[in-house]
Amino acid sequence: MATTEWHALQDTFYRKHRLYQMQWAGLDLSKFRIAASSFGGPIALQRDDRQLLEAGSAPLLDSSIHVYSASGHSIGTIEYEAGLHMAGFSWNSREELVCVQEDGNVRVFSLSGRDPTSFSLGPEARERGVIDCCFWDQGLVAMTQDFRFIYVNDIGEPKPRMLADAQLTQQPHCWTVVPPHLTLSRHVEVLVATGATILCVDAAGAQDQLLDQGPYARISVSPNGRLVALCSQQGRVQVVSTDFQRSFSECTSDESSSLLQVAWCGSDAAVLSYTDKVQLVGPFGALLTFTETLPVHLVQELDGVRMFTAEEHWFLSKVSEESKSVFQIGSTAPAALLYDAVDSMHAHSSRADEIVRSIRDEMPTAVDTCIAAAGAEPDVSVQQSLLRAASLGKSFLPVYNGDKLVDMCRSLRVVNNLASYSVGIPATLVQFHSLPLEAWVSRMLNRNLHQLALRVCAFMEASADQVYVHWACSKIRSSTLDDDALYRVLRERLESLPEGRSIASYVEIAEVANSCGYSRLATRLLLHEPRAANQVPLLISMNQEDAAMDAAVQSGDADLVYFVIFHLFKSQSLSDFFQTLSRTPSAARLFEKYCKEMGAPVLEDYYYQDDAFAKSARLIIAENLSESDSSKLVANLKVALKMLNSDKSCALESRAVDTQIRLVQQQGDEYKGLTLNETLAKVLESGNYSRANKLKTEFKVPDKRFYYIKVHALVQRRDWAELARLANARKSPIGYRAFVDECIAALQFQEAAKYIPRCDAQDRASLFMRIGFYHEAAQAAMHTRDVDALRQIHSTATDPTLQHDIAQNIEQLSRS
Repeated sequence: MATTEWHALQDTFYRKHRLYQMQWAGLDLSKFRIAASSFGGPIALQRDDRQLLEAGSAPLLDSSIHVYSASGHSIGTIEYEAGLHMAGFSWNSREELVCVQEDGNVRVFSLSGRDPTSFSLGPEARERGVIDCCFWDQGLVAMTQDFRFIYVNDIGEPKPRMLADAQLTQQPHCWTVVPPHLTLSRHVEVLVATGATILCVDAAGAQDQLLDQGPYARISVSPNGRLVALCSQQGRVQVVSTDFQRSFSECTSDESSSLLQVAWCGSDAAVLSYTDKVQLVGPFGALLTFTETLPVHLVQELDGVRMFTAEEHWFLSKVSEESKSVFQIGSTAPAALLYDAVDSMHAHSSRADEIVRSIRDEMPTAVDTCIAAAGAEPDVSVQQSLLRAASLGKSFLPVYNGDKLVDMCRSLRVVNNLASYSVGIPATLVQFHSLPLEAWVSRMLNRNLHQLALRVCAFMEASADQVYVHWACSKIRSSTLDDDALYRVLRERLESLPEGRSIASYVEIAEVANSCGYSRLATRLLLHEPRAANQVPLLISMNQEDAAMDAAVQSGDADLVYFVIFHLFKSQSLSDFFQTLSRTPSAARLFEKYCKEMGAPVLEDYYYQDDAFAKSARLIIAENLSESDSSKLVANLKVALKMLNSDKSCALESRAVDTQIRLVQQQGDEYKGLTLNETLAKVLESGNYSRANKLKTEFKVPDKRFYYIKVHALVQRRDWAELARLANARKSPIGYRAFVDECIAALQFQEAAKYIPRCDAQDRASLFMRIGFYHEAAQAAMHTRDVDALRQIHSTATDPTLQHDIAQNIEQLSRS
């Protein structure tokens, strides 16, 4: 019966379910230090070097750490050097064994013991030494020999910090940790039993809780962080709130037995382990005692507590309300009646129909209760009976969502497979749902259970990429094949995935291959990596710079190309770096662009190495645009000219640079930095017309350009006589409109009027109008018989006589 394992504690029932007969042989757990992981995790044993033992008196008495599953099957051995004394060790949430040494060093081992990581708790721990430590899922607190506390919030990214000095003068009777996620401040807190009271220590300070019933031998915090169990050395057990403001229960246990451990069964009952018994303290101080022949080790879980000895392994938990409603003696709940209906149906009894009819209105509740009870029951046969009852009740419902039943069947199938002897992960459904499926798959992979992990992923319709990646990595680590043979084995398996899929990333596999000496295999595997951002860094770490550059260029990601370029620049000599760039034109262009934007001098060396004479010349010219010393500028330009002369395709640039050199020499310091046109303008404005003519001749300035420059300069200089001589010297190659425009721009209307008659006839009227000479404008318009111009002048002029004459002219032209 399902109730044979139930034990009553007032109106509550607790179940002590036997999980395993332990498979290890002949072990005396009292001779070992023990670290057992939650969520049905592994058990680590190391010889307790604090005990004097007779040589050869027991197995496994070396310094190694021996790892077992919860069923007692050996998983592996972690080699640990003799002489490195541990202050404590425990498992974190990723099933990594965290070992804190007395010298302040922390070592973190995977379940296989391969590639351990390490870090230090800092100079304080190294100088003072560590004597004890407490752990939570991802952190730890260590106590030094001077009774100071050092904490690490995240072992993955360790940053050791000191807690406040509690001013302890002697070693505490006991202490424990309240993890950050369970405190109001979200910072770690330490509860320290000293004297007759307890101190709460955090980073800010130490607060005395003003208790007087100590000294306390054991302290334990509930999984939800709301309650604390206090066990005094006189056998008194108290359950109080974590702020020590309220007391919920109090009782006195047997003082004759030595108290070994305190843990919580869920969040409303404490479990005390003695040398010869286990006691469960209920919410109101009631006791439930289990007599044992061997010392029991407790492992606190979310919904109960695991208890194991050298021979057996049990799980103690509170019976769920759904199970009580189905199986409690005398229960008339709809779920209990539905469960009885299944038995009656199998017995071909008509009572089954009567039961179904009697609970028809409450059938949905009965079905839901049976499904929930199946998830809470540890026995597979009971689970099956409850699910059959739920299936029967569902068949009588016209509308019911069966997803809940299907999901429960799936989850229970996975949980039951995990709890088998060969796997040894006795997780409950509550624990299974509290972690993502990827975490459970990872736990299977830690034990190299690839086939089971694949089946679980397929059954739960989840991605199996991490399974294939882990299998490939394990295959590489254990293989004795050469690169080519191992590549064929891996590709044959990884290319035959269901539905033609492929794994998302090959980077992790390639990293393992490279670390195991299979460099050619790693390079070939990376060819299948779809993301260049993952591919390129690993290729660089493998010294495959050419392949990394090709992959970065093919990705089209400029940032990735720059990443490779900067790595090559730091790791290679300049000559090798330049040769690598010359083989990849697109990378070379990006390098040039970066150097130009940042003004990096290495670009000149690159052009010289690459015989890029034209680019070198352009670079020299660009760098000297702001040079103020004319002699240096000429010298640098001559260097650029020499480079341009070495390139036959740069004849035009060579002539331009040669011309610029001659111009700089002609300018001197007086006109440095000006263009040829600006130089001519400045010379003309200074009145040095002969020098301007010499510059025009030497640099072959076209007549039109020279005339435009000279006219502008003469107007600015107000040299009207020279302007007249220029206009009368010969026919102007630019006409006379430029003369007029420059004078108008300078507001010299009388001078402008002198040159308007020499402009084109059709422009004269508009030009006279611009300077306000309306009589002359009317005469010019009449001369060209331009009626529209006359009308415009008529509307603009203010002289009545002129307006009358223009009107007559318009009338005359209109009649003709």
